[in-house]
Amino acid sequence: MKADLDSSILRANSALFWCTLVIPVAIIGLGINFILNPVGASTAFGIAIHDPAAFPFMRIKGIRDIFSGLVVLAFLLRGDRRTTAILFAMAIFLPFCDGLVILNHLGFAPPIYLHWGTALYMMIVAAFLLRGSRPQTADTAAQL
Repeated sequence: MKADLDSSILRANSALFWCTLVIPVAIIGLGINFILNPVGASTAFGIAIHDPAAFPFMRIKGIRDIFSGLVVLAFLLRGDRRTTAILFAMAIFLPFCDGLVILNHLGFAPPIYLHWGTALYMMIVAAFLLRGSRPQTADTAAQL
């Protein structure tokens, strides 16, 4: 029964931990890039911005990306599978909507596949996270 309760803990020795870790680390890196390199980061995002007057907005985006990554990372590193799963599932909204912005601005250009590919990856990882994060009740423990 103890092993079943431990399935709600996400440990660093599991592949799922590392698959989950990719996204917050990447989003933190992207946020840093938006702060330090707004032109390059906006081009990689799919909407190149060269006007220095817009750089503060790029830096704001960078700060928000870093924060988003840190929030998920904090719960992931604690091993809190359920909270990480919920945050991860909710965060799918971001790359999906980023893809909608690209679709509206450029149509089906290559950056849309990066955003929607990220959303798909996150959906798959979130499904695996959620699958094993249900709290065990006395009834389900008795069935085992």
